[in-house]
Formats: sequence, structure tokens, C-alpha cells
Amino acid sequence: MNLFLVTSPFQYICAIEAMHQYRTKNNILLLVNQASEPGITQQKNIINESDWDHIIHIGRTKRSKYIPKAIHDINKITKNKTIQHLFHAEYNAWRTKLLLRNLPIIKEVYFDDGTLTINEYEEYIRPKTIYNRQRLLQDLEIKLRGCSPIGKLPQSDNLEIFTIFDIPNPEHPVIKNNLTVLKNEYNVKSLYNPKAPIGFIGQGAIGHKRRKTITQYINEINHFKQKFDSPIIYFPHRTESEEVRKQVERISNLSYHYSQMPLEIELINQSIELSGLVGVLSTVQYTALLLYPNMPIYNLLFASDLNNDGVIVREKRISELFSKSGIINIEIN
Repeated sequence: MNLFLVTSPFQYICAIEAMHQYRTKNNILLLVNQASEPGITQQKNIINESDWDHIIHIGRTKRSKYIPKAIHDINKITKNKTIQHLFHAEYNAWRTKLLLRNLPIIKEVYFDDGTLTINEYEEYIRPKTIYNRQRLLQDLEIKLRGCSPIGKLPQSDNLEIFTIFDIPNPEHPVIKNNLTVLKNEYNVKSLYNPKAPIGFIGQGAIGHKRRKTITQYINEINHFKQKFDSPIIYFPHRTESEEVRKQVERISNLSYHYSQMPLEIELINQSIELSGLVGVLSTVQYTALLLYPNMPIYNLLFASDLNNDGVIVREKRISELFSKSGIINIEIN
């Protein structure tokens, strides 16, 4: 048996790619359901239940209750036998570590949850950091539900990386994800048209605590619009709030596109031609390099983002990798 933990539409794309790359059989999908639109619609449209032998749905809250229940459900399916692979995209996440602690897994395969891969590899995976998150009440609840608390958990001896990114000098086995299934299934064709609008990829967590304010974000889009002087098709992040949407829609010469699928698939399905694709350290910028080799891809660098040493280091890692891959960095002051 093989277990796939998926918490987002893009992770699902990577899970399908992993299934075909590793040629797995007897596949269980542990799906963490989306909590809001457009994530709910994207999840509904992208998932094909016939691809899976078993699907277990869980919510995004009450993890101490529902992850142990999922572990018991998985053991019923596998009859407590070993699991050949655990595929997941959140290396340092609590739910991932609880699965590793409580299930007999032979190989752990870490695939992409976007650009998170780049920083998780350098900060946790390469140095083989021991996971340590002990919580008295949470651990007691886990025990009462028949599972072992995580405690201190060292890195798996048999860890492999399946990624679209070119990790520099990796110290673990790395298998390249070329999005082969996506290319074949959706008949990818060139969507580059120099006379078409520019695509703008919306950012997540705008207006959240310790994140970019809505006012900052709107100002940045306006700065970009003035610099390029081109019509914009705006593609919102799947977690974008209603407040952000209302303010973005007020921007002149901007068309707000309600995506029904992850953007990698949405562009193909809707045959949306673009003269370029712009974002801020977004995964779609990188996947566009693989899917649309003739389209200019831009990455915006804002001086206002550089307000935290940790943020600076992480953003620099991503922007340097993007630049080496052919994405054009543009500074906007």
C-alpha cells in the first residue's frame, strides 16, 4: 500500500505525478479538504476519485481528533501491514510527523507544496533537524485516541525528494518532477501572445498578521501596472479574502479571473493567452517555465518586503534559484 497526504490543489497535481513516476499500486489518498473558495471548487474539479483505491477525507481543524482517526482508518485498510511509501508535501508539519510516528512506513517521499520546498530543504532537511514538539494536553489527547505522540522524531533514514526545482548540491536522492502527466493529459500548447495582456499571479496571506497589508499589496500592483503599461489579467490566490478581492477589482485596466482549477491547468483549459506572467516568488512562475517555454516570466522584487532577516534569506534563496532557471527579476521601488 502507498499513502498520499494532500492539503492543496497543487499538491494533488504533484501527487498524481508521483503516482505515475513511482508506478505505485494500492494507493490511499488522505485528503485535507479545502475550507474556502476558490479552493473548494478547485479541489472538486481536479480530483478524480477513480484514480484512487481508497480516499479518506479530513478537515483542516481539530487535528488532534481527526488525524488519529485517519491513522486508525489507514490501519484498517492496510490490515496493519507496512506502507511502501508515504508521499507528502509538508516536511515539518505536525500531521506529517504524526503519521510517520504511528505508521509502519518504508520510504518517505517529499514532494512540492510550491516554493516551500526550497526553504524547507535548506532549513530542515539538509541539516537533518530533529523534530521536537511536545505539548502536554495535545499529547495526552493523542494517547487517549490510541496513538503515540510525536515527541522527538529524527529524520527518516529512507527519505527521497520528488521536485520540480533544481536543488543545489542535494544530500538526498532527488527525482525530478517534469509534470509529464499534466503535459500529456491537458495537451499543453503555447499560450504566448506578445499582444495579449500580462498575467498577474495573486499572493496568499495578504492582510494576515505579520504579513503584507492590503494597502501595501494594492500599491504594489499599481506600481507594476505603471511600469509595464499593459492590461492585466489577475489570477487570485486560492486563499484570497473577500476584502482583498474587492480592492483589487477596483484597479483600472485589470480583469479579475475566477479560476476553477489550479492556474497551471486553468490557463490550458481556458486557452488564456498572455504576453507574460508576473508574480512574487510564486510556484506558478516556475511551473510556467516547464509548461510554456516561450513565455516571459517575471518576478517582482519590492524593497518594502525586506523587513525581516529570516524573510530576506528565504526570499533570496527563491529569487536566486528563479533567476538561474530563466525567470527575470524586476525591482520595483
